[in-house]
Amino acid sequence: MDQAERQALTMICAQLTELRTECALQPEPRQRLLAQIETEASARRPIVDLLSQLQGTSGEETRQMLSGGLPGLSPGQADEESFRCPDAACDRVGTTLPAGPIPRCQLTGQPMTRW
Repeated sequence: MDQAERQALTMICAQLTELRTECALQPEPRQRLLAQIETEASARRPIVDLLSQLQGTSGEETRQMLSGGLPGLSPGQADEESFRCPDAACDRVGTTLPAGPIPRCQLTGQPMTRW
């Protein structure tokens, strides 16, 4: 997996809840596109081009955006405990309060691994 795809997977996993909320307010074609992105990301197939379609940007613009997160989506994070992707497919770091529930991968539902 190339670095741009890895960054895309990381962003989708970290911001999936917000993306779902945003796309639920959008027309049906955008909702279907997000569902397709989730399917492809879950299967660990390329998603940068699909993200470009969702954002209405070129592939290069999407790659540049990935370094700063998707526009309008930036959830806060606790920093007490850190967890990583369960199969190390992305660079997402999940957090929780001490003794809190272990975060799960937004795409596969698997519990994240303690870092």
